[in-house]
Amino acid sequence: MGRIHWVDTFFYDEEQELYAIRISPEIMPLLINLTQNFTSFDLGTAMRLRSKYTQKLYELCCKYGGDYRYSDGQEETTGNVYKKRVVPIGMDHFRVLFNLNEIRDKKTGKVLQESSYESYKDIRSNILQVAQNELYDLYLFHASNVWFDFQAGPRKGIGGKTSSIIIYIYTRENPKDGLCRPWQKGDEYLYPYEPPYVEKTRKTPQQKLHANVFYGADHQEEIVLSLLSKYLSKRELTYYMAAINREARQCRDCYTQVIQVILEKEKQPKFSKAKKQYKRNNIIEYALQENLKEYGWSIEPPKNYKQVYRQEELFR
Repeated sequence: MGRIHWVDTFFYDEEQELYAIRISPEIMPLLINLTQNFTSFDLGTAMRLRSKYTQKLYELCCKYGGDYRYSDGQEETTGNVYKKRVVPIGMDHFRVLFNLNEIRDKKTGKVLQESSYESYKDIRSNILQVAQNELYDLYLFHASNVWFDFQAGPRKGIGGKTSSIIIYIYTRENPKDGLCRPWQKGDEYLYPYEPPYVEKTRKTPQQKLHANVFYGADHQEEIVLSLLSKYLSKRELTYYMAAINREARQCRDCYTQVIQVILEKEKQPKFSKAKKQYKRNNIIEYALQENLKEYGWSIEPPKNYKQVYRQEELFR
């Protein structure tokens, strides 16, 4: 341990009325390499911030809001590459950054600061949401160049505590895709990783079918039924299987085509992480209505299910 003064020596020139100051050599490298050791932010914005937690998150957003990309060294094994300006913070590290842990006097053992916000729920409502709303409001009124979204990271075991917090940083140079507002329930799921690599050479629809593992397989109708039953209600399943069966009378590959568009949808990261209602809407509105058009047909969503149930030959 040691103690260093900022100013090593200073002299005063009486004739010119000027001071000559020499900074301590241990500190000088830090002052010279400002871009490497310090975070730049707008002082006017910082002075407007009311919460001490917002000040800390504003500093974090300024620090990682450029071309920063987080790496945990597992990209090659997991295949997951974080997007730029996405910062996962372990919960233990987060508590240290925001000074939430108990502090005791090393000599006496007296508690100098009580531990606060023990659960993720408390951190979310008292720190993250408060800071998010404050920075977002300033961003809307052009008083800040950054704001952020957040989500809880994975939990430690079934029913365990949240292990990390993921921060999504947005700037004026790199704004949020889609709706420019804080994430809320029902919005497209926030996904921290880059989309998987897609081959530059686009396969033709027929090439996709021939590459499908179910192409030419027996009992394809049962396979389609099994895939759709994961996402549709019994009533919807009845309607769509009837439409697919009618098409199958004219096109022998129609079952494989339905399997193909569903499997392509399931490979999408946002789809696999989404909730049941989001998946159901994507299957109906995109896979069966839009994506099938690549093969020359599609299924329009039903307007009246009562008419569907009156048909006795739906699965014939």
